[in-house]
Parts: sequence; structure tokens; C-alpha cells
Amino acid sequence: MKKLTKLALLGAAATLGATSANAAIVMGDVTGGNSGGVFVQETPLPGFTVGNNQQQSPNLFAFDEVQGFQLTADLAGIAAGTFVNSHYVYFDPQNSTTMEGNVTFDGNVLAILTATGQMSATDALLGNSNVTYQNPGLRGLESNDSASFAGNQVFVDLRASTPGDYIRVITLSAVPEPGTWAMMLLGFFGLGAAMRRKPATSTRVRFA
Repeated sequence: MKKLTKLALLGAAATLGATSANAAIVMGDVTGGNSGGVFVQETPLPGFTVGNNQQQSPNLFAFDEVQGFQLTADLAGIAAGTFVNSHYVYFDPQNSTTMEGNVTFDGNVLAILTATGQMSATDALLGNSNVTYQNPGLRGLESNDSASFAGNQVFVDLRASTPGDYIRVITLSAVPEPGTWAMMLLGFFGLGAAMRRKPATSTRVRFA
């Protein structure tokens, strides 16, 4: 019975310890503006720095941040307890120029953070651990920029020079990762095996 209980607890721990599935960037496109750039999806390596004229490029960039994070407080209209994924989208040209484009994710967009305070406050929780985020006073979007979303797409219309335009996109994380299912199945398999195993019996013989 003790072994059965232990296996059940291990199965539960494996299930609770796993994270939700990644809601990654699928694709992006530059649809207008005069920058002459293209969409570039990045995979930051340790030591990568973004913001405050670090890129100086005509391209529209995006990369994935934290995945399967459970909010402990309400954020931008998203209720506490929701599992979310975070993504960074930015435009940091060398000269003053314009950019129109879109980014598609494999999960529905819940909110876009566009204010300097919002972004700096969420770097530690939602940022990519490989990335150092520069946080100038004009980080985010200004009054002549816009960002909107519908379903799993974000649309941007940006006018940038120094220090660039930056947004954090929050998408819904709801489907367990394959690793989660594997751990769940392993736990259930062990539980089933323990239930099928009969305890050894002993026979006592008495002599008259």
C-alpha cells in the first residue's frame, strides 16, 4: 500500500511540475513603410542585448520569451492564474523611418504591453533569460505608433528612430507539452503496475 501511494504521489508531482505548451512565433511579414526591411525571427543566445539602438536595422524583429507562466496578479486585463506565453517584437532602425507589418503566433493573443513602465515591470517575470533588456525612457510605443491584435496575429504601424519601438505580446498557454503527457503516462503506468501487483501471502502451518 505504501508503494502504491508513493507511485501515485510521484505521478501527481510529475504532472504538476510540467509546464504548458509553447505558443511560439509562427511567421511574420513586412507589409508597408519605407524602411526596406524584412521580418526576422530571432533565437537569442546568452549575452544578447536588445533596445536603445542595439540593432540599428531596418528589419522587424521578434523572439519568444517565457513560456507557460502562470500569472500571480492581473495583467493588462488578463486574470491572475492564467497561463501565458510572452514574445518580444521590435523595430530599431538607424535613421527615422516607418514600418508596417504583422506577426503570427500559434496561440491567441491576449494583450500587448506598449508602455515603458509595463515593459520594465515585466522583464524579470516574462523576459527571455538570455536577453539583457535596455530600458530607455522612450521604450515601448509613442503616440504616432500603433499595435493591435486579432486572434493569433499582431499588427504594427511604427515610426521609429532613436531608441526604437518595442512591444511585449502575451499569448494564451493552455495545451500541455508533449513532455507533460509523457510524465503523466509514466505516472499512470507505474500506478497501474502497482495496482496489478498482488501482495505476497504467507501460510502458517500448525502441528498438533
